[in-house]
Amino acid sequence: MTRPRKVALGLAAGAAFLLAILVVTPLLFKDRIAERVKSALNASVNARVEWSGLGLTLFRDFPNLTLRVDQLTVAGVGPFEGDTLASIGQLRLVLDLPSVVGNWRRGDPLLIRELVLREPALQLLVQEDGTANWDIMRKADATVTETASSRGVAVSLRRMSIQDASVTLDNRATGLTASLFRLNQSLSGDFASESFLLRTSATAEEVSLRFAGVPYLTRVAMDLTAELDANMAENQFTFRDNVLRINDLDLHLAGSVALAENTTVINLTFEAPTTDFRHIVSLVPTIYAQDFQSLKTTGTMSVSGTVNGMHGDGSFPAFTLRATVDNGSFQYPDLPLPARDIGFDLSLDNPGGSLDSTVMNLSRFHAQIGNDPIDLSLRLRTPVSDPDIDVRLAGRVDLSDVRRTMKLQGVDQLAGVITADAAVRTRLSALDRAQYDRVDARGTVDIRDLTLQMASLPHAIAIDETRLRLTPRLTELTSFRGRIGGSDLDMTGSLDNLLRFVIRGEELRGNATLRSARFDLNEWQSSGSLEIIPVPANLDLTLEAGVAQLAWADLNLTDVGGTVRVKDQRVTLENLRMKGLGGTLGMSGYYETTDPRRPEFDATLELTNLEIPASFSALTAIQRFAPVAGFARGTFSVQMGLKGALGERMMPVFSALSGQGSLQTSQLALEGFPPLDRMAGLLKLPQFTNPTFRAIRSTFAIRDGRLHVQPFDLQLGDFQLTVSGSNGIDQSLQYALRLQGPSALLGAEASRAITGLVTQAGRTGFDLGAVDVLSLGLQLGGTITNPSLGIDAGNPVGSVAGAIRQQAGQKAESLGQQVDSAADAARQRAQAEADSLIAEAGRRAEAIREEARRVADQVRAEANSRADSLVARASGPVAQAAARLAADRLRREANARADQIIAEADQRAETLVAEARRRGSHVPVPFSRMPVSPQKPFPLHAQILDELPHHLFVLRGECHVQCAVIQNPPRVFQDVCDHRLLILAECVPRLLSQFPGKMTRSPA
Repeated sequence: MTRPRKVALGLAAGAAFLLAILVVTPLLFKDRIAERVKSALNASVNARVEWSGLGLTLFRDFPNLTLRVDQLTVAGVGPFEGDTLASIGQLRLVLDLPSVVGNWRRGDPLLIRELVLREPALQLLVQEDGTANWDIMRKADATVTETASSRGVAVSLRRMSIQDASVTLDNRATGLTASLFRLNQSLSGDFASESFLLRTSATAEEVSLRFAGVPYLTRVAMDLTAELDANMAENQFTFRDNVLRINDLDLHLAGSVALAENTTVINLTFEAPTTDFRHIVSLVPTIYAQDFQSLKTTGTMSVSGTVNGMHGDGSFPAFTLRATVDNGSFQYPDLPLPARDIGFDLSLDNPGGSLDSTVMNLSRFHAQIGNDPIDLSLRLRTPVSDPDIDVRLAGRVDLSDVRRTMKLQGVDQLAGVITADAAVRTRLSALDRAQYDRVDARGTVDIRDLTLQMASLPHAIAIDETRLRLTPRLTELTSFRGRIGGSDLDMTGSLDNLLRFVIRGEELRGNATLRSARFDLNEWQSSGSLEIIPVPANLDLTLEAGVAQLAWADLNLTDVGGTVRVKDQRVTLENLRMKGLGGTLGMSGYYETTDPRRPEFDATLELTNLEIPASFSALTAIQRFAPVAGFARGTFSVQMGLKGALGERMMPVFSALSGQGSLQTSQLALEGFPPLDRMAGLLKLPQFTNPTFRAIRSTFAIRDGRLHVQPFDLQLGDFQLTVSGSNGIDQSLQYALRLQGPSALLGAEASRAITGLVTQAGRTGFDLGAVDVLSLGLQLGGTITNPSLGIDAGNPVGSVAGAIRQQAGQKAESLGQQVDSAADAARQRAQAEADSLIAEAGRRAEAIREEARRVADQVRAEANSRADSLVARASGPVAQAAARLAADRLRREANARADQIIAEADQRAETLVAEARRRGSHVPVPFSRMPVSPQKPFPLHAQILDELPHHLFVLRGECHVQCAVIQNPPRVFQDVCDHRLLILAECVPRLLSQFPGKMTRSPA
């Protein structure tokens, strides 16, 4: 082998070996590094650190090792359980390879050369007691610290970058909130050196800052370019050339920051290098967002400030800020009016020690838009512990001039006049303690002829007149007349914590009386796929409402009145009454949107004399749960409790509804109802086609997407149909029916049809002729439009009087003997069946009473729960008194409903038992022979028979006999007491020709 060939093979082998090392090394160290890093993090922080994926490679930053962590999250524990402190889309670390080997072999620290954070999101929170969610580092003793440091992570950065970050801060202890969105930052320097030049560049597209209710920055863009001399031995950083730009305002920074144990020593000054008014006006978001580069300005301004002192445990630095504007004006070249005579003096001072020592003083603010001046002054002290406020506002604004002065994005129409002359001077503690003698609040704010239409509002707002009057106790709304879309509003009322709402963000509390000639709730639906009506947060308002006409979905309601309370994103209705659908509707309960994706409600409904066709057309719930209403004519009343969730377009999620109640109807006519048409055709009973029923009473429950009804009776002439079962929102039917009535009225065709169906169902030997009162079980299934009907042949029973069929030419004495024998057997069978009917009725009656007691107890329990909730949510003596009254009313109404349910059930049970006893009492006694006598008339219903034989056998009864059918062979006759009596006679035509004279009978 030649020398060049050997060299080439050697190089190839070396390259292959090196490639193998590059591939295998990450595989060797990946799990160990991941385990070490996660172990070190979880051991050093009081939080849960997780990630979804981890990668390791030598190719990206050779000869260093690159570690990639995907979807890193840091979640809080303890008081911040479940809150996410930080989430990072991707974290990339460049690790020094020799340190990785040393860590693997000897446990030496890992050295980090570069850090990249992509899409980090920080949510910083300080609770009212000062506890911060980012204070997660565990405290360890010196021995543990020394051991951890020898086997932990060391930092020797060259570069660091943050990409597309978001940071939010909510300091509830101080009332400070801040946010930065779309933040990008790069940091470079040799952190391994004791002294080096640190370069940093940071941009944020949106920065907001609010303190003690005052917005200092609102959605401004921020850009920082800085160079600092870093002295790592003393942990001190001194600013060189530094520029902080806020929108168009440049601030130069000078001074130093030193890091000490648990504190930071700050010595900074800042000032604006230019005096052009244009730069400070850029801080107004509405102006800066619209063609700012074309804006023409005049006037001067100055901004300067200092920060000096220590910041850390128990210490706070002193700071000052001065900002002034003189003779300012601005005008867009394409708008006719300028804003002019703009000037203000603003100062912020804090001597150090506490953020609560801050004093804000806006001693002067003046501007003129058109011909109208505006003047404002504001002084704020002790903003954290007890805000001391002195604010004065005087001026007039013509909103049409505002639109001709400023470019308002998304505003299509703006007009009206706002006039204000008001002043407030107080400490917030005086309001908290109701010390109104220490509150100086006076003045008015008037709005007239305001019109506002913009893209973000679904409907235009028009205010004819609004007047606010400030008093030490309340902010009174003495008048409000206006319109939102097609809804008119007329309100008066008061707000009792307007300042606390503005400064502390507390709930805005108040009371008002609302009147409207027509209010359209559909206009308040939110945009998007759900189209719900959202309930605003941070409100505690009580409205006494009266609306002449209310539109909601397809409903047009009138004379609406009741109490509406808005609190905790919940609307609570108390004793709401309205007219519509031909009757009246009452409602109490609540609707809430704490989860806007799934609004919930819980209501007690009282619907009285509503027209069935109109209700079916307007109410989807009736279409789903009571499809029979689509075929019915009449009125109905319902008392029920119902709760569940709402979905798209404010429609209930029917499968999640639950409730129960009672139903009562007027006389009810059904036309073209498929289940009854099916019954009429199958049983050959034409009277069940398009029937009219007497009033119906029933109780029901809604659960699992089905309407379950307790047994109730439908009366049609001499026939009774008992119904029980359920139907689903899918229109499926699961009902048990029982048809009862005199078999003599069935007719020949119906008798043959029923006999054939019972025989087909498996009951052989069934003789309908031997059944006087038919009780036939039916099973109704299928769907409302395609029903199925089956026979339950288990117990078609009746009251048997006997059916003795003889040849027409037998002798009367022979007939009598056979009648006596048949009557005795018939009496025994009928008595047994009567006892069975009475026992079954007793069981059904007890079941009805038990179900009624259960429903009544549930009604009372739910009312007590709602009443207790009303009282618990009330705050203040007036609200508690009102809540107790409302709770007592709820309990009384619930007790009345419960008593009514039990009374109705008792009435139904007693009627059921009485009917069974009446039928059971019709047990025939043995036949006796009654010779016909001329002394006493024997009246007949169908006709007067002039001739009868001397040997006529009838049942002994208490009432006169009526003739139902007279034909050959003889038939069963019926007396006026509904007793079943039997007359045996020979062929009637022959008798009529043989016996002249009136038919009479002798006394029994």
